[in-house]
Amino acid sequence: MHDFTNLLLAASQTLGTLLDVANALQVEPKLVYRWMAGFERPSPANVMVYKARLIELRMASRASVSHPRRRRFDPRAA
Repeated sequence: MHDFTNLLLAASQTLGTLLDVANALQVEPKLVYRWMAGFERPSPANVMVYKARLIELRMASRASVSHPRRRRFDPRAA
């Protein structure tokens, strides 16, 4: 379950908010907050589906990187 929480955190950093994560997982936002806080846990069958979706989101965000050698703080070439 610990890796599921880490995937939720990584997805929230990638997408921007936990609301975006909830929309991507097609669940209520309050559930994502409760999972992150450890108050509730999804069923084991759903955890596998959610993990797969979160990994897909992570892979998609890596593929959309603008330039692999440019750092965020490098000045843009004119």
